[in-house]
Amino acid sequence: MGLGVLDDRHLEHVPGTALLADLVSPTSHRHQYHGRDTSLLKHGTGNNADIVLVPQPSESPRDPLNWPQWKKELLLLIISLDTAVVGAWGPMISPGYVEMTEQFNMSYNALNGGLGWAIFAIGISCFVSNGLAVKYGRRPVMIAGNLMLFISSVWAYFANSYESLLASRIFGAIGMSPFEVLTTAIIGDIYFVHERGMRLAFWGLCLTVGVGGGSCISGYIIQNLGWNWTYGICAILYGVFIPLIFFYCPETTYKRDPAYNLDLGTTDHTEEILDAKNVNGEDTKEVTVQTESVVRPIYTGADEKPYTYWEELRPVRGVESDDNLFLIIVRPFGMLLFPQVMYGFITYGMSTSWMVVMISVLAQLFTAPPYNFSVSGVGLISISALVASLLGFVAGPLNDYTVKKLARWNNGIYEPEFRLALNIVTAILGIVAFFGFGACLENHVAWPAPVVLYGLMYFAMAFLNIGIYGYITECHRSKAPEAFASLNLRNIYSFGMNYFISSWITNQGPLQVFSIIGGIHIFICLLTIPMWIYGKRCRSLTARVGFFKKMQGN
Repeated sequence: MGLGVLDDRHLEHVPGTALLADLVSPTSHRHQYHGRDTSLLKHGTGNNADIVLVPQPSESPRDPLNWPQWKKELLLLIISLDTAVVGAWGPMISPGYVEMTEQFNMSYNALNGGLGWAIFAIGISCFVSNGLAVKYGRRPVMIAGNLMLFISSVWAYFANSYESLLASRIFGAIGMSPFEVLTTAIIGDIYFVHERGMRLAFWGLCLTVGVGGGSCISGYIIQNLGWNWTYGICAILYGVFIPLIFFYCPETTYKRDPAYNLDLGTTDHTEEILDAKNVNGEDTKEVTVQTESVVRPIYTGADEKPYTYWEELRPVRGVESDDNLFLIIVRPFGMLLFPQVMYGFITYGMSTSWMVVMISVLAQLFTAPPYNFSVSGVGLISISALVASLLGFVAGPLNDYTVKKLARWNNGIYEPEFRLALNIVTAILGIVAFFGFGACLENHVAWPAPVVLYGLMYFAMAFLNIGIYGYITECHRSKAPEAFASLNLRNIYSFGMNYFISSWITNQGPLQVFSIIGGIHIFICLLTIPMWIYGKRCRSLTARVGFFKKMQGN
């Protein structure tokens, strides 16, 4: 048992588990694993000198793990800033719902629920986006998503009826889906295990800043220019991001020899790659490893030439997977049966859905007495979420620090469950935020209290989201897009919530509603305990049982 994570009794190596820290002592500077010298493995630098790079980069210049750091960070920066606009695109018109009900002659609940069909469209289209990305690469799907968002924003700007606006939002929601499922996979493609937490936090920060900050700014835009101008500004921004992604975001999919993926497979690739390095070195196209039962070549990629700048600009590089496209599209439905994915769906999915739904009812809660906020005032509530999101960025570096510390305590062995350690922070802060928010609204407490508690929800969720992003990525890195497509079925749950949250608050009051939400929050946080204890055995189960192997295309 490693720090409460139960060991598996079936497999030599459980996918996700990896050697992460191998320095015997800070003074000896000896790298060892199972009594073997591991200094030939590639390591981090500086304070991370004892951190084994997981996965190990191949010798190919085409391997994204070998890209210069500036190239990785520029790609992440562009996609993350683009994600911020995508995050703002959905909820940005919510401060204007009261005015829009008058323009379209609809009830608040009907308008909120109807426009929620865009959320449903995201949940369904994620499966197609995932399938196309696995089959043809991440790059063409990201470019297509931006093009669709650009077209839909222009369309929505000129929409003069509810039906036209709804159709444009559904079309744009399909374009949003790549950002829901692919960014985490791209981070897994280009960064090592010990680097992912901070990068996931940066992407998550941009997403939440877009959601919160977009509503904050859009309140003024709607009040002074009209709701359609929110889409006009987004169209301009997407017009900028389309060439940026085209010129500076190359394809990140790369198939390296399985031996380099120390965290994947059911055999100990650490021993395998050490055998290859000790016997052959790695300056040739192919090296041979011999164990007691097998002799096989390991392809190093050393003979591959780097892509030219013009080759990297190709929108579609070709077919990246031999799997049937239809099977790839439906695979995420089966992956919901995986214990790790189901855990992520319940915890991340339900918690994130509350955030989506909350934005849609802010106008209902704060434009009525005793608060009587204006449209711009409702938008300014999101400053609380914006500040909380900025502060929540600390969750990423803290998550990376925690997993490295736990791996060192665990004799150098990293378990993906270590990503979940900070869920305790989410549990405590979330209880205060949800129960307190409902109580403040029920008792008409002065506006600073509920607004601050609204921001606290975002801060609490930052720790949960980073943990779940990292956990699912490292449990199923080779199938990360499919796993995150499964998680994003939560959009269907959000869609359903949109249809009754407004009337629920009206009929039962905010105290009862948010007390129930707080109770659900406690339950989903407590699910972390059995996942921590039995997570490794669950990973073993899904790696060796035929049904689960078939679901993964193995």
